[in-house]
Amino acid sequence: MEQLVLTIPALYGDHHTTAVRAILAGLGITDMVVSPAFHQVFVRFDPSKVDRQAIETALAAQGYVAGAPEPTYPVSFADRSSRHTAIASGAGGALAFAERTQVVEGRPLWPCPGFDPRTPRPVA
Repeated sequence: MEQLVLTIPALYGDHHTTAVRAILAGLGITDMVVSPAFHQVFVRFDPSKVDRQAIETALAAQGYVAGAPEPTYPVSFADRSSRHTAIASGAGGALAFAERTQVVEGRPLWPCPGFDPRTPRPVA
């Protein structure tokens, strides 16, 4: 058995935990810990049945790309032009994030892997 720990910045809620567990279960993995609090997935798997690349590819295909989380601290003046975060002019030390937000029915929606609010839900 091999172990794998992935940091997934897009993993931050219970619905992400459910989606990631379903993706991994589809690969035949049963021994896993999914932590939205730490944005991490711990997996113990049999390399003769599934490999690390297949796990990362399956997660990435659903929007859960492994990698380092985006820093949330202000960048230096020299780095500002090469990054999407920058200190807003005249706002002191506040951070500003440039993002195009999808608007559906007059409400802004932010990208959320595993959840598409445009899909109608059955009424119970």
